[in-house]
Amino acid sequence: MTKIKFITVAIIVLTFGLSLTLNSPSNEVDLGGLPTINEDDPPCLQMYYYIEKYSEEYKIPRKYAYGVAYAETRYRGPFDWKYNHAQTSYAGALGPMQIMPSTAKLINGRPIPNSTLKSDIELNVETSMKLLRRLKNKYGDWKVVFGCYNTGRPIVNDYAHKVYNYDPQWAPTAIK
Repeated sequence: MTKIKFITVAIIVLTFGLSLTLNSPSNEVDLGGLPTINEDDPPCLQMYYYIEKYSEEYKIPRKYAYGVAYAETRYRGPFDWKYNHAQTSYAGALGPMQIMPSTAKLINGRPIPNSTLKSDIELNVETSMKLLRRLKNKYGDWKVVFGCYNTGRPIVNDYAHKVYNYDPQWAPTAIK
């Protein structure tokens, strides 16, 4: 990455993070005045932007949204330059939030091609946040929600505890 592009990206991320910290006394984020993101931006920045956007829209605590992203694909925040969003699990889950194709169809009301689910960060993150909201509305308990996200069954397992207790060391205090 060229020095100019790195500086530009750093300024965008810092402005984004500072805006969140200063304007977010709780878990509320106003994305209205922030720069837009596009598919040419690094995946780590796209993940940050879309997790912020859709966790707010679907009322998922950001700490938990980032916890799922870390648990699923080891996403470590907006400066995780080597982050690989296009992962596939041994079970067939796809993309940055590791969504199963059948779950994507259920949540979005239409079949999503595997290639799109794997590569479209925005769609994948939004699908994940919709699923988390649906599970929270159904089960009410975040640990049960995370266990269900992981296994498809309403249980509390090690995965659920790890996501529930996730502490994003890179994050501003407004996220924690």
